[in-house]
Amino acid sequence: MQFRTKARAVDLLGKGQIADLPTAITELWKNGYDAYADNLTAEIYLDTYKDVNSPLFIMTDDGKGMSRNDILEKWLVLGTDSKSRATLEEKESEETLWKKPRIKAGEKGIGRLSVAFLGNPMLMLTKKQGHPLQALFFDWRLLENYNLFLDDVNIPVEDIDSFDDFHFKLEKLKNDFLLNFDKENDIDGNYIWEEKQLGLRRDIEDSVIKSKIPDFLSKKLLNDLLDIENGHGTKFIIFEPLDQIIEITKNDDDGLDDRQFVASSLAGFTNDFVENNKIVNTEIPVFKDVNIEYDFLNVFGQFFNSEDFNYADVVIDGVFNGQGSFNGTLKLYDEVINYSYTNPRKKDKRSFYGSFPIKVGVSQGKESESKLESNAWKRISDKVKANGGLYIYRDNFRVLPYGRTDFDFLGFEKRRALRASSYFSHRRMFGYIELSRKRNDKLIDKSSREGLINNSAYRTFKNDLESFFKELAQEYLGTDARESIFLDKKEKIKEESEAIKKDNKRATEEKKAFTKSLREYPEKFEKYKTEYQSILEQLEEKTNASDVLYADIENLLDRLHTLDIEFKTLIPKVPKRYKPTDTQLDRLDKYEDKLLGFNETIKKDSEQLMIRVQEKLEVKELKVEFTKNYQKYNGTLEKIITENRIQLKTQYDSLLKDFSFRSRRIIDELNFEKDKIVNSIDSKESVLIESEKLASKFEFLRDQINKELSPLVEHLSKLSFDIDEELVQGAYKAEYETIKYKWEQTRETAQLGVAVEIIDHEFNQLYAKINSSIDKLSEVNLFTDVEQFNFLKQNFKQLEDKYDLLSPLYRISGVVPKNVSGLDISKYLLKFFDRRIEDYNINFHSTEEFNNYSLTIKEPIIHTVFINIINNAIYWMRNKEHREVLLDYKSDTNEIIICNSGLKIENHRIEKIFEMFYSNRPNGRGIGLYLSKQSLNESNLDIYATNDKEYNVLNGACFVIKPLN
Repeated sequence: MQFRTKARAVDLLGKGQIADLPTAITELWKNGYDAYADNLTAEIYLDTYKDVNSPLFIMTDDGKGMSRNDILEKWLVLGTDSKSRATLEEKESEETLWKKPRIKAGEKGIGRLSVAFLGNPMLMLTKKQGHPLQALFFDWRLLENYNLFLDDVNIPVEDIDSFDDFHFKLEKLKNDFLLNFDKENDIDGNYIWEEKQLGLRRDIEDSVIKSKIPDFLSKKLLNDLLDIENGHGTKFIIFEPLDQIIEITKNDDDGLDDRQFVASSLAGFTNDFVENNKIVNTEIPVFKDVNIEYDFLNVFGQFFNSEDFNYADVVIDGVFNGQGSFNGTLKLYDEVINYSYTNPRKKDKRSFYGSFPIKVGVSQGKESESKLESNAWKRISDKVKANGGLYIYRDNFRVLPYGRTDFDFLGFEKRRALRASSYFSHRRMFGYIELSRKRNDKLIDKSSREGLINNSAYRTFKNDLESFFKELAQEYLGTDARESIFLDKKEKIKEESEAIKKDNKRATEEKKAFTKSLREYPEKFEKYKTEYQSILEQLEEKTNASDVLYADIENLLDRLHTLDIEFKTLIPKVPKRYKPTDTQLDRLDKYEDKLLGFNETIKKDSEQLMIRVQEKLEVKELKVEFTKNYQKYNGTLEKIITENRIQLKTQYDSLLKDFSFRSRRIIDELNFEKDKIVNSIDSKESVLIESEKLASKFEFLRDQINKELSPLVEHLSKLSFDIDEELVQGAYKAEYETIKYKWEQTRETAQLGVAVEIIDHEFNQLYAKINSSIDKLSEVNLFTDVEQFNFLKQNFKQLEDKYDLLSPLYRISGVVPKNVSGLDISKYLLKFFDRRIEDYNINFHSTEEFNNYSLTIKEPIIHTVFINIINNAIYWMRNKEHREVLLDYKSDTNEIIICNSGLKIENHRIEKIFEMFYSNRPNGRGIGLYLSKQSLNESNLDIYATNDKEYNVLNGACFVIKPLN
């Protein structure tokens, strides 16, 4: 007698052992890694993409693949020990794709069957170097027939030699698979397909017949696999994917929890918490339509990396020795202390689980309790929200379900629910435990791949971790912690944050008030101007009369003088505590232009009129008028002083009232139940106890005075009429905001610089290859459309010419200064901007003085400066009807002038535009003019912008280059 195996056993070992979709994908990815793949993908093609008729799911890896013999001897053999034999791959070879040997992620020999979980039918394409491409077709539902024995199942395999051969072989594979249904009876004469299983049979047959692969996808799948010598890898094409696979591509709220579950389960497939530990790349590309392609793994945010621990408010970093002891460090905000712990449990060899490193970061849930600034806090909080949790890795591969937000295996949230002072929240932490098969051989994965087996070693491992985190909270992190280092720092950060928040709120109110005034003041001014003009007209009419009397114009003169005094009140008060935005300054500039226009027209007219009025009046009448004006000035000043005094007294009274209330509260708290406590003292011991309580309460209340009352008194004592506190604070805040902004831009610029170097290197190689290809195509004359080919060649030549013009601009270090004429510069610019000058119909010209002028300088420096200025000019002239650029030279001042007819630079921006990272252009980086000024300064030249009409003849933007000394 011998065992016989039902086909159903394979279904139970495969699909039956897989808990969910993430587990199935993870198992196949692990197999790909074991096959020395560097790139693992799970591609989803929806029926809205190109000519895909029904959704397809494709698992791919660029590993070593399989030959026909490997399929027959390994892949189709369940429980094979090929991965568990340690001596299989000891050094780099063809079997490792000449890569360093890897520790195997799979070990039971059944992970490959998880493909059955993903859907049906399935086509496997696999290719080993030096062997033909193999195609295997199967529908795993066939194994659900409990009458079939494994010996009864036929799995067709075919060689694929070419693109043309592929579709023919696919149809053959499908027909060969359908032969499994030709056999009606088993060896005992029983029906294989009973009546109640005929529905399953029809479903399988229909699915197999409908299985199609679009042409574009066939080429994509086979492109890198048909090369006999070099092609390698494995691809599983699932024709009717699991419904869940399609549902995770939707964008509705109904399936949000499931999408988050799948994404968080597949994120962190390998241990990216460790620096430079990216051992394999994973992606889940989703192809919805030609305009929508994205990686599902990034839908809810990027996964963590080693740098994220720098953004944690608490970091635990150390090693457990496998016997209950931890040694490492504890970082509490910016303070690092050595920390060790031993669980006082009974030691038992049977429960030894082996040593392992652990590193955990904790992010504060409230921004006010974090040391991070807003953007950094939001960045790490978003990551924690999407992927927060304590992950377990074995030999760098994630062990599911650890790390999932809903899998709190150490019971953090349960303890918090009972007592929040336990502090640790599973939802706010991120980090890892790193296990290995060698060190931690008693911590064993379940066959279902859902966690670790609950044996003695695991229970001890879990108990040690729980005890460790409890002790850590009680000693440092809980609300009643024995050591106050963390709590003190947390409280200080919270107080500072609250103070800043209140100050920001006050600044926000000022901003709103300033913005509101910018809207209201123009309307106010229009009323003022209308009244002023009306009075002038009446005054002029009466003054022109031959018999004008002082009494006739007295009221008009009085009102006119009042309006003159009120003119200053028409200018909005610019806040000192914060720096107004450029938009606000622009609006203020436009408004001030109106006021300036008023002064230059109406106000000047009034001055002439007042001279005529004085000629008409007698000295004694003018003296009366003078006296009245004197009294009006005096009254206005007294009114302003009185208003300020009232405001000062109101604020003082309010502060004093608040001070008295807080003071009384503190004294009352000390005296609370004083008589009751005194009467309760009946022994020396009770005197000692109550004295300690009283001293403790006194110290607490004294701290309250130092925190609440003293700071205000100290601040008031430092106030002085000689120092404008608002102005000083505003200046420091503006400087801080500028520094913070510049730092962010500097990081981006550094990355941009690296990218430019890479692009430059790639461009050089690309141009060489394209040139070579075009030359070869020219020789063989493959193109029947000569005109189109020449057009292609001409366009590439233009692109190459542009690159040649540009490339010297960032290779300045080895360039020698030379004599460059204005004519040389003009010709270079015309060549560089030829297409754009023509497209925008720009009148680009230079004067004779400019063309004849020359200077000694490194050519790339002066070219870069002009390119930057002209490029900006073209941008700002786009919406102008008249577009002109003029290059000129003033010999008397030795200055080069570059002006255009675009937008004029506002006066408040004239100096700012040369600051690094300052830009008024949407998405502008604000680097060009800064670098232009710096490079010119190094060549003993300077550049500035001006609105002086002597220079700015085109009334747009105007730049002047002059000698530095």
